[in-house]
Amino acid sequence: MAQYGHLTTLDEAECRLLLATRSFGRVGWNSASGVQILPVSYGLVDDLIVFRTAPGSSLAQLVRPVEVSFQVDDLDTETSTGWSVLVHGLSGAPVASLPADMPAPWPPGDRPIVIGIAADHYAGRSIAGS
Repeated sequence: MAQYGHLTTLDEAECRLLLATRSFGRVGWNSASGVQILPVSYGLVDDLIVFRTAPGSSLAQLVRPVEVSFQVDDLDTETSTGWSVLVHGLSGAPVASLPADMPAPWPPGDRPIVIGIAADHYAGRSIAGS
């Protein structure tokens, strides 16, 4: 059976460019109650990935330094193309100010806690089905 298409590894610069094109991702970490992977609306401030959350939420644990992963994807099932970026880093990074185009969190209610993720490693890949 012939295979067409290709899988390409993305370098750090390409990963950072792709992160800037989206506003929705997933943050994952190992919490006291087990692995957590939660969706967030995010923005970028310099080298930080930034999102907001509510006091008492699971995400509020990340105000302190915690090893985290952050993932963003774009997939098109009709054309069998897409990309995925995975960032490893540390939460709890100080955020001087929110970006002007910071997307609103999806859940209703006040989200006054700002979490910054300082990335220390980027990994990504793109795929084209044909």
